[in-house]
Amino acid sequence: MRAVLLPLDDRPVTYGFPQLVAKVAGVEALVPPRSLFGSLNTSADIEGITEWIQNTIQKTSPDVLLLCLDTLTYGGLINSRRSPDTAKSVMDRISVLQNWQKKPGGKLPIYVQASIMRISDNYDATEEKPYWARYGREIFAWSSQMHRLAKGDNLVAGSLAASEARIPAEIRQDYQQTRVRNFQANQKLVELVQQGIVSRLTFSLDDSGQTGLNILEKERLISMVQQANLQKKIATYAGADEVLCALLARWLVDCKTPSKTGPTALVRYSPDEGANCLSRYEGQNIGETISSQMQACGIDVQKEDDRPNPVDFMVIVHTGGDTQGDHIQLPGHSDMRRLDTSRSIKRTIELLEQAQHPCVLCDVAYANGADPELVEALLERPELLAKLSAYSGWNTTGNSTGSALALGVAQWYSGTATDTNNNLKACLYVRLADDYAYQSRVRATLNSAPSYETLRDNMKPYLERISQALSYKPDSLTLGFPWNRTFEVEIGLPTDSNSGSLSLAK
Repeated sequence: MRAVLLPLDDRPVTYGFPQLVAKVAGVEALVPPRSLFGSLNTSADIEGITEWIQNTIQKTSPDVLLLCLDTLTYGGLINSRRSPDTAKSVMDRISVLQNWQKKPGGKLPIYVQASIMRISDNYDATEEKPYWARYGREIFAWSSQMHRLAKGDNLVAGSLAASEARIPAEIRQDYQQTRVRNFQANQKLVELVQQGIVSRLTFSLDDSGQTGLNILEKERLISMVQQANLQKKIATYAGADEVLCALLARWLVDCKTPSKTGPTALVRYSPDEGANCLSRYEGQNIGETISSQMQACGIDVQKEDDRPNPVDFMVIVHTGGDTQGDHIQLPGHSDMRRLDTSRSIKRTIELLEQAQHPCVLCDVAYANGADPELVEALLERPELLAKLSAYSGWNTTGNSTGSALALGVAQWYSGTATDTNNNLKACLYVRLADDYAYQSRVRATLNSAPSYETLRDNMKPYLERISQALSYKPDSLTLGFPWNRTFEVEIGLPTDSNSGSLSLAK
């Protein structure tokens, strides 16, 4: 089968990893050239990508389009918050979906992601408009009060006026205009689902609190979906970078069991109370995130293993107990880079030892990286790693669980054993190298300076240990900083055999 994939941008987690997941399932991923995508500070080539997709549909007759629409409409996820494009130009770009859906003898399924524009509670303008560096937290507070007032909390009226006075009127106007444009585009997508042009739609929220204009928009979109009775086709949940993987998983489930339930799974939290732990950057607890991500991937949750019809896999959610740590310390926030997770590790190891099914391991004890003590314990137990059909531990709970669950579905779809599928081992290698070796160990040694030599030297012993534990060594490996910053790293695997050397991408 062939699937056209349109990522959010060209970062490894959004551009490269979904292709690896598709390979596990035996799906040929057709992806626009990386050169057409923008970067941290530049927009993607929207016209070039649109033309590429149109030509690919005509030449290859794909089985599905899996599209992160922020790329098509704004030039990428980050550019969706920066783009000055008019509402009309955005709507015109969305209209091409109607033509793409048409194919001889039927309709081409189109699965779509669109983001609900985030509101970050900080002064970091790295992924925002420049004024966020001065007014970011003020806009966040004002947004929260606007939401509360819209919900009938008249007590915030006085504080709202004070908040507005702290933000120049032209900045508030610009911010509101951008939000309105994006919200109208999302409303249009609901209409396209109603018309049968879009098969499935996911609205994702990244970096979210419990109140704000983004939450108000979420509530209004959910109401619109409910009124149109489209709950089975439209999902709204916390996440962003992992959603293309989730769309792929959902399509695989729809292909394999079009009139039945999807793969079945047991869910186990380590420790048991971990489901109630507040998930950083999401405004909800970890259990809520797990539930929404399971639904998004089409996984049917069972409470107990009902023999003679056993579940397809077990989902183990490794948490920090009552607190989620964070490998990134933001200015003005508490240092949560070290937690005592010994009790959780003991329980996670026990669950893996007892498991009679393939295991999807969602490592969410920390945001922005793996629990290093857990991974180091697993590297000493290759027989436990051999039970994994998926692992992930990066960025937010939604990012980690969505990509892990999608990989678990791809492995289920493949019908192969976890310890014999080299494509699966490639995925596990990338996640362990990125989430554990880089994010939880090496990144802190770089002092925010993207040094290629230090990256190579500091990563090498970790990569050797991971290869040994997985019994997997890539033919060649490229390390680099795709956006010239230390937040993310490139763990690049080749598409064909090369020399087996460790090189640097510059």
